[in-house]
Amino acid sequence: MTATTTAPRERRLGDFQLLAKLATGGMAEIFLARRVAGGPMQVVKRILPHLADDEHFVTMFRDEANLAAQLVHPNICRVHELGHVGDVWFIVMEYLHGIPLSRLLSRLAKDRKFLDVRIVAGLMVQACDGLDHAHDARGADGHHLGLVHRDVSPPNILVTADGTVKLLDFGIAKARGANSKTRTGTVKGKNAYMSPEQILGKPLDRRSDVFALATVMYELCAVRRLFHRDSDFLTFKAITEEAIPDVRDRRPDLPASLVAVLVRALARDPAARFPTAAAMRDAIVAAMAPLGGPASPSELAAMLTRDFASELADKDALVGQAERLGADAAPLAGPGATNAPTPVASIRALAEDDGSFFDRTPVAKPPRPASVGPSDSVVIEPTAGLAPAPAGLEMLDLAPGSTDLLRERRRRVRRLLLAGVALTGLAVVAMVGGARACRTAAERSATEVAAVAPPPPPVDAAPPPDAAVDADQSRADILALARYGFFSVGADKPTEIWIDHRRVGPTPLIRYPLSPGPHDVKAVGPRGKTKRWKILIEATKDVDAGVLDW
Repeated sequence: MTATTTAPRERRLGDFQLLAKLATGGMAEIFLARRVAGGPMQVVKRILPHLADDEHFVTMFRDEANLAAQLVHPNICRVHELGHVGDVWFIVMEYLHGIPLSRLLSRLAKDRKFLDVRIVAGLMVQACDGLDHAHDARGADGHHLGLVHRDVSPPNILVTADGTVKLLDFGIAKARGANSKTRTGTVKGKNAYMSPEQILGKPLDRRSDVFALATVMYELCAVRRLFHRDSDFLTFKAITEEAIPDVRDRRPDLPASLVAVLVRALARDPAARFPTAAAMRDAIVAAMAPLGGPASPSELAAMLTRDFASELADKDALVGQAERLGADAAPLAGPGATNAPTPVASIRALAEDDGSFFDRTPVAKPPRPASVGPSDSVVIEPTAGLAPAPAGLEMLDLAPGSTDLLRERRRRVRRLLLAGVALTGLAVVAMVGGARACRTAAERSATEVAAVAPPPPPVDAAPPPDAAVDADQSRADILALARYGFFSVGADKPTEIWIDHRRVGPTPLIRYPLSPGPHDVKAVGPRGKTKRWKILIEATKDVDAGVLDW
């Protein structure tokens, strides 16, 4: 979503006064709001007008509200109600004063810092609690919902100013018996946090979310994206077959028992992972016991107050300005009453952070500490001769300008697309197997990793006795990927692309993997203008729609 942070043109939506627009995405708008009759600040998520006549999307949106409203837990963002004004549906949620992990990670990477391992553990323990509650949720009739979030990722995990971790956005969560079904040939979720089985279209259960949460945990430890690559196909390939780098190449201070938790949770075979988020939580708690345990909510709150004060102050400023706008607004004539937009300070932290400072460039690893102890602050500022202090944030020795390399490479790819250069050779390169140079966590001593029971299976370790079975499975996964075709499209103005009634992202869309067969494509351009057409995908083949002219 993009941050607009303006006073909304429409000041009224049913019983709610819309005070400030926080963000706009391809599916919905997010507003800061409160009831006209008064009360606390809340958040309203409203379907975009041009989607109100999309029956499939409206059903999915209502499913989201109905599912989320049944989830009442301290670590899950509370959905209060589902409403509509005419054909426009909206969800009312609690307002959370805090920072999404995507914003936290971008700030860490920009400042070249690491998080204290106890802070990481504290964040993950609470996230596990919320996730486990969702997985165990039952409907009003007592029937187990079998809920899988399917989009556990940094933008969807937020830590509040009081140190409470909240899971957000069950917009693509799925329960057995839900009305909205995933369309054939589509995968849902942020690509770099999908599980292997999610990418390959296999049945999902709670262990898929465990894998996604472990990916987030790895990135919190390493301040480095684990699976993200320059195209969806390469990202999928990284998740399903590439070696997982040992996190201690970046963080040698991590205890072996915590590394073992990551290794097990990131196993490609769901049967080798923790069976539940609660089991993962218990393993984290046990691994951190020698270091004083995971950080408590009060410690997380102190970390935010101390080290992310500017982000919290931005949100305070937004709320204050929104309240003043609401108090100064002329009397409302009812739904649809309008006022001219009033600028509000730009608040980047309120929108989904794009992670542009997340860097995959190799960096010099921090020294392994002789001991680990508590610290007054989790921030260590760059100082000559500074001794290592692993209980805080440590300097990432990034090469100057290294954070710009990935963005420049993406710009070059976009230019190639707009020039109509064929990218089919990329498929050949992507499928060619090469020698794997990265060291994996499983190459560490087996006795180091044995701290978590049962012992986790290694990630890309030396072949075990049943290696032939694993190799067959790996080949099957690669063949499954090879059955995809690819779709590319550009545009001369900002455009959102939908495929089979699902938003897949903004242009340029480069080699998006799709199952063979016909697919419906919709492009939403400036001022809600749309273009619709059909494409026919063949396995391993590319379909390039060129550049849309608005």
